[in-house]
Amino acid sequence: MNDPYHFEDDDFDFEDKDFLKIKPISQMSEGEELQRFKRFFDSSRAILQDCLFRIVNYDDGTGTLEILCPNEVVRQRLSKKKRKITNNINTCWSHIRWFSLCVQQDNELNCHKFTRNGDLVTS
Repeated sequence: MNDPYHFEDDDFDFEDKDFLKIKPISQMSEGEELQRFKRFFDSSRAILQDCLFRIVNYDDGTGTLEILCPNEVVRQRLSKKKRKITNNINTCWSHIRWFSLCVQQDNELNCHKFTRNGDLVTS
């Protein structure tokens, strides 16, 4: 019988690579990057649970993260968390310059676009 407090009896023959199989961001697909963003942001609350995400890339190499909210209430809650959104964007992407909080209203996409500082962009 093995003594549970005597670790020499157990076979702990593991390599470091077996424990942490984390893919570098440079090797992630866009979908994996979006999942990473959602996982980082959504860890404390289910606020992004029903949101959809996409990245709009531009010819100059920059991009916008668009977050489609299910309703105006969720968009308002997210607009109060602009700093948290930008912090998580910074950990996931270097080319994202803006983010938009969008909601579908009367078959039209209504978006509020923000800079990475959280300032509203007026066109």
